[in-house]
Amino acid sequence: MTNSRASELHPELIENLAAHTGKLLEVTQISGGMTNKNFLLETENGRFMLRLAGERTELLGINRAHEFACSSSAYSVGVGAKPIAFLEQHKATLTQFIDNADTLTLERAQTQLENIVQVLKRFHAAPAFPSTFSPFETVRDYHKLALEYNVKFPKDTAQILEIMRGIEIALGPHAQVCPCHNDLLPANLLDNGQQIWLVDWEYAGNGNLFFDLGNFAVNLELNAGQCKELLRLYFGFSSDILLAQLHLMRLASDLREAFWGFLQAGISSLEFDFMAYGEKHLGRFRENVAKNEFKLWLNVLEPLDDKN
Repeated sequence: MTNSRASELHPELIENLAAHTGKLLEVTQISGGMTNKNFLLETENGRFMLRLAGERTELLGINRAHEFACSSSAYSVGVGAKPIAFLEQHKATLTQFIDNADTLTLERAQTQLENIVQVLKRFHAAPAFPSTFSPFETVRDYHKLALEYNVKFPKDTAQILEIMRGIEIALGPHAQVCPCHNDLLPANLLDNGQQIWLVDWEYAGNGNLFFDLGNFAVNLELNAGQCKELLRLYFGFSSDILLAQLHLMRLASDLREAFWGFLQAGISSLEFDFMAYGEKHLGRFRENVAKNEFKLWLNVLEPLDDKN
């Protein structure tokens, strides 16, 4: 190996990697990522991506064996990189590297809605994942654990959790459960000029497909018209009930991000202002629940019996 980055890898890991990839020629660390260290491996048999789990990321609900299984399911329907091996003893995941692919910027992703929706529909129809995901349970788990790490929450946290419970109850009867990615950031969308690929299946699990749609919509900062277009592309039509589910899950996405940030503030050793990150997302949640539309979305999803 010719790259000094290889010195960061345990000798036993290097030996295990070579058994799957052939001789390692060069190792380059790829920037980015708050829950992994990522490396590009140049080998005699091509290029591979190595992901090493960050410290204490299991506290975020990340199960690396489940992540590998979910990525394998995604690959089976043609939307993810080919999985090569999960080296449990090293908390390492090895996949084929997607050549000539660029991370989508926010602007490019907004112009690729039709192509991205086709990718979403493909993995939503994939074989069931081995894990489950609920943004609401995740927020409650993050809150409880963050308190154990002495994280100080905003004074209105109890009220926020009560509002979240109302959203959870409203969405419950309408849930459409399927394999979901649950972290649809532009950074997790790659384009190689031929198709859109999805990477980073850490939070994947069977859940409500509207969390994926809401998470995608809020992360791509889609406006009202683009949200309707997203639903038309996915379902073939838009309706008040579909829009209500989408917008309420946008709120759930911001809550998950906020409480993820608060928990990270207690457990992460990275030099990053996680509290500010959490407050940013919680602030957007507060702004949206203060709007008249919020009550309308809840009302649309009320059971018919409650309206009589």
